[in-house]
Amino acid sequence: MKEQSTIRSVGEAFQSGNVIDGFVLQEEVHRGGMAVLFSATHPNIDEPILLKIPRVGRNQPVESLIAFETELNILAALDTPFVPKFLGAGNLATHPYIAMQRIQGKPLDVLIKENGRFPVEDVVRIGAALAQAVQALHSQHTIHLDLKPENILVGPDGKITLIDFGLAHHAHYPDLLAEQMRKGVGSAPYVSPEQIMGIREDSRSDIFSIGAILYEMLTGELPFGNPQSMGGLSKRLWAQPEPLRALRPDIPAWLQEVVLRCLEARASDRYQSATRLRQCLREPESVKLTERAQRIRPLGMLTNLKRWWRAASYTPSLCIDPSIGYEDAPLIIAAIDTRQTDMLLRDRMLQAAQLILQGMPESRLICVSTIAGTPAIDGARESDSASGIVRNHLVQLMQWAKPLKLPAERLSCHVLEAIDPASRIVEFAQDNEATLILIGASHKIPNMVTPWRTSMTKIVEEAPCSVHIVRV
Repeated sequence: MKEQSTIRSVGEAFQSGNVIDGFVLQEEVHRGGMAVLFSATHPNIDEPILLKIPRVGRNQPVESLIAFETELNILAALDTPFVPKFLGAGNLATHPYIAMQRIQGKPLDVLIKENGRFPVEDVVRIGAALAQAVQALHSQHTIHLDLKPENILVGPDGKITLIDFGLAHHAHYPDLLAEQMRKGVGSAPYVSPEQIMGIREDSRSDIFSIGAILYEMLTGELPFGNPQSMGGLSKRLWAQPEPLRALRPDIPAWLQEVVLRCLEARASDRYQSATRLRQCLREPESVKLTERAQRIRPLGMLTNLKRWWRAASYTPSLCIDPSIGYEDAPLIIAAIDTRQTDMLLRDRMLQAAQLILQGMPESRLICVSTIAGTPAIDGARESDSASGIVRNHLVQLMQWAKPLKLPAERLSCHVLEAIDPASRIVEFAQDNEATLILIGASHKIPNMVTPWRTSMTKIVEEAPCSVHIVRV
């Protein structure tokens, strides 16, 4: 195996006028918290193009890399007219980007600011189109988990396009956020109660978010405000929003019934599919009215107190479609020491991994590396920043795994921060219910936990699964 090359600065690679893999960068379109968007052209692509580049370097969150990998996997897998067409992707080491179709349309949050309260008929029309787009995702085993007005584009013809899949969940791909024990709960005004509890596999979370969006379009208010703490978020485990008709009497009773049902705290009490929600919006006569439709004032103090008390025992509803098809397959963790450059050991571990994967054709592989930590204050160079350091180790893992030629749904890579690498690997194996840990042991550079005990020994003794040791 060849010596690993140094990663290239993202900031230097992506400048207006540069050419990356044939894509000619135009102007910067948007700079968000985790990514930058450039318009681009390509001689072989006859449509508008956007390049999405993860933000790495000084003061940038490591989560931007996780979101980038997640979106790359999911966008490439989707085949639906309700998301931008995937046009290509770059190498994480030299020029990480996702190339996608540039959609003509306005973000829904811009329309909300321009219009304030929407006419009822416009909300019904947009809501039905949104439900159709979401159902298209669900039918392809994808849950968006970050539906909010700014991630919804409304075209001139009313067509809905969903964007930003950095927090999404796909049943047949590794859930990078879950594997690293990062909740990724989404945007506070629109996130579902079960997401707050760490559940990412329930498609009805998207139904809740649609309800919050419709509520905002109809009333100009957020159903649960915009809480900035877990305590504030937890209120939606028991609280009910103020009835829409108390804020706007012209809203028909059937529409209040639909929106409030979407916003139920328990997923089992909501519409069970986006298809059913769309049908209700298109056919009001099919909506069965309950006491939700008749509410005209907020709940009283005593009722709220009772609901708060019952919420202490809140448990998320069972997922009607768990959508984690890969859980029954064996899961293998390959612990690669990217801090060292023992190429012989890496080669031997690669050979061992090939043999193990051949014997377990339905297995998944997670490559992990541990580092002591990242600097609290980023250095001046991108490579000295927290995200730059993590990216360097992440690229090494991907390069190590490349000869295995595994499809994206069977491979994921993670860089874990830990003072005690052995304990962190054991913990990671427990959290992900691993079947086997593959580790390397070198007599030249043993990794000692104590003067009389190596990291390898600790992993063997404490691992919740089998351990395969490769020696050189």
